[in-house]
Amino acid sequence: MLGMSFRILTALLGSITPTPGDAGTLPVLDAVVGAGYLHPTAEFAISQETGRAWVEATIDNGGQGEDYDTYTLRAKVKNLSYNTQTQEIVYRDDGIRVTCAKVTLSKALFARPTDIRGTANCELLARLEWSRDDNGFEYQRRKHLVVELKITP
Repeated sequence: MLGMSFRILTALLGSITPTPGDAGTLPVLDAVVGAGYLHPTAEFAISQETGRAWVEATIDNGGQGEDYDTYTLRAKVKNLSYNTQTQEIVYRDDGIRVTCAKVTLSKALFARPTDIRGTANCELLARLEWSRDDNGFEYQRRKHLVVELKITP
């Protein structure tokens, strides 16, 4: 049910909009979500074939069994990539190069195929916050999933 209301809001409003960030903190995504979602998380993800990296943010409602609902959003981050040679997720901008995560690829049959471990240089900050949105006709109070990338060169 909550996933359905999120998908409807996303279709009407768009899922990702930029938000202003602090110095050293980059906006990754700001998405309207259903009021019942409680737990946000964010992590890096990659494509070995394309050398691309992005952020995946997941929210859930904290329910048990059939009441459990989760939803994952993906967001592209400008200047973030996956280096297939060094197996690192790297952020590059204005002459700086920051390793955000190290990737371990497993060849074992039953092991997790990819292990991505963040470094102290990059921190993904995921939170839920209420904000007053203007849809052009009226103000509405809505819950947002906000994800930012804090970079420490």
